[in-house]
Amino acid sequence: MSHKILKYLVLLALILLIVAISSFWFNTPSFKEGNVVFEIKGPTQATSGEEVVYTLKYANDTRSVLHDIDFVFFYPEGAAVLIDGKIIEDYSKDFTLEQLVPGEKGEKQFSAFLIGEKGSIRVAKANFSFKAGSLNSNFEKNASLSTTIVNAPIVLTLVAPPNAVPGAGIEYILDYRNTTDESFSDLILEFDYPDGFIPREFSSQPDGKNNSWNIKSIKKGGGGRISIGGVLNGKEGESKIISVTLKRKISDEYVDYQKASVATMILNSVLGLELSVNNTPDYSASLGDRLNYTIRYSNNSNVNFFGMSLIVKLEGDTFDFSSLDTKGGSFDDSNKTLTWNPSVISNFGNFTPGTSGKINFSLPIKSSFPSAIPGSSQDKFVKISARFGTPNVPTGYDDNEAYVSSSLVTRITTQPALNQSVYYDDSNFGSSGPLPMRVGEETFFTVHWQLTNPGNDVENVKIITKLPSGVEWADMTWTNNDLPFPVFNPNSFQVTWSLPKLSYGAGIFTDKYEGRFRIKFKPTIQQKGNAVQLLDSVQFTGVDSFTKQEIIINRNGISSNDLADRSREGTVQ
Repeated sequence: MSHKILKYLVLLALILLIVAISSFWFNTPSFKEGNVVFEIKGPTQATSGEEVVYTLKYANDTRSVLHDIDFVFFYPEGAAVLIDGKIIEDYSKDFTLEQLVPGEKGEKQFSAFLIGEKGSIRVAKANFSFKAGSLNSNFEKNASLSTTIVNAPIVLTLVAPPNAVPGAGIEYILDYRNTTDESFSDLILEFDYPDGFIPREFSSQPDGKNNSWNIKSIKKGGGGRISIGGVLNGKEGESKIISVTLKRKISDEYVDYQKASVATMILNSVLGLELSVNNTPDYSASLGDRLNYTIRYSNNSNVNFFGMSLIVKLEGDTFDFSSLDTKGGSFDDSNKTLTWNPSVISNFGNFTPGTSGKINFSLPIKSSFPSAIPGSSQDKFVKISARFGTPNVPTGYDDNEAYVSSSLVTRITTQPALNQSVYYDDSNFGSSGPLPMRVGEETFFTVHWQLTNPGNDVENVKIITKLPSGVEWADMTWTNNDLPFPVFNPNSFQVTWSLPKLSYGAGIFTDKYEGRFRIKFKPTIQQKGNAVQLLDSVQFTGVDSFTKQEIIINRNGISSNDLADRSREGTVQ
C-alpha cells in the first residue's frame, strides 16, 4: 500500500513540475527589444560632392507583432538632397508602417550629395519608434553612420592673414585646382564674407553682386586664382571667418560641391590709421569728380614714438595730378607719393600716447577715361595706399619698425553713351512713302539706337521709349552682333530694348551696340503745315557691374524735322 502511495506521490510531483515549467515558459514575456534589428548601411568614406546612398535596414526577430511604427531618417549636416528636381539642405524624411510581424524585415534607401572639406566627418542618423504586442510601452531605437570625406575632386585653397588690425587692408586669395582626369563645367564659386569686411578690389570681376564667380569649365589638371582686397573691421580678439563654397549644376540646380574656410584674428594696433574720401570709406566717383581725402592717425599705445612719417602712394591713370592740392605734404611726381614728416606735422617728432590727428589732400578725376589698350583691365578705379610709422622703435618692441598700413580703392562709375537718330532712307530697310509727308499717305521711318561704353560692363540694360499718338509700329527690327531685338508692347505703345550686358569697350575697341526698328505715320488734315513728333523721350537704365550703382540716361524725343538724313523736311504737305 505504501509503495503505491509513494508511486502516486512521485507522479503528482512530476505533473506539478511540468505545470510549473509550462507556466514559467508561457507567462514569460515573448518580446525582447534586442531582437529588433535597426541599422544604417552605407559608405564610411566618400569624395566631397559625391552622391552616396544610405540603406536603412530593419527586421523583427521577436515573437511579437510590432505596430504603430514610425521611422525618421536624418541626412548628414550640410548634405544636399535632390527632391523633385530641387536641392534641399538639412533635410529629414519620415515614413510609417502599420505593423511588422515576427520574422518580417525590410529596407529603404536614401541618397544625398555629401559636402565637406577633406577629413571632415558627416553623420547620418535614424530613429525607429514602435509598440510591441499587447504591451502599452513605447519603444525606440536609434542608429547612425559616420562617413569621412577623404578626397576632393576640386581642391580649394583659401588663404588669409592669421592676424589683422581693425581698419587695415586685407587680401584673401583662393586657389582652385581640378585634381581628377575629367573636366567640370557649370560651376559657381560663392564667398561668404565675415562681418566687418568691405570688399574694394578683385583680381577678376565677380558675376553676382560682389561675392560670386561663374566658372564655365575647369579642365583636368586646370585651375585658377581669385584675390579679393578690402578692409576688415572688428573688435580685438574677434575671429573673422571667410568661407567659400563651390557649387555644381545638377538637374538644373546648383549643389554645394566643396567648401573651404579660414579665420583671421583681430589684434589691437598700437598705431591707428583710417582712410576716407568725400567723408566716406566707400565712395563711388564719377568722371570729373574732385576727391577730398582724409587720413586719421593715432597712437593707441602707452609708449612714445619718435620720428613718425606718413607716406601715401597714389595709383591710377585717371587721377588728374596737375590739380593736386597737397595741403602741406611733399609730392614726389616720379613715384606719385605724398609724404608728411615732423618738419610738416610737429607732433610726429614725439608722438605721445593718446595723440591723434588728421591730414587732408585733394585732387580731381579726369573728365574722361584715358585711352586703353584692347584687352587690358576694364575695371575703372583709383587707389591710395598709406603707411604710417617709424624705424625708431621703443626698447622691448619685438619688431625693427612700428607701422600701420591701409589702402582705399575708389571705383569710378561708367557713363555709357546713347545716340538716337531717325532715318527716312535706311541702309537695311530702304525708304517707303513720300517725304515730305502728305496727308492720308503712309511714310515709313527707321529709328536707330547706338550704344558705346568706355568704362565698366553695364548689366541689365534697358532702353525704353513710347510711340506718340498716330505713330504705328511697323514690325521690322534689326540688331548687330546677334543682339536681342527691340520689342513693342501694343497695350502701352512702349518700345523696349533689353540687353543682359553692355560690355566694356563697345564702340571703342569693338563695334557699337546697335538696334533699329521701323515705324510708320499717316498724317491727318489737321497736321498739314506742321512737323509731327515721331518718338517720345527715351530713357537708358542699367547697373555698373563694378560699382553696383544705377545708371540713368535721358534723351529728348525726335520730330519729323530732326531726321538724320533729311533734316528740315518734316512739314506735312
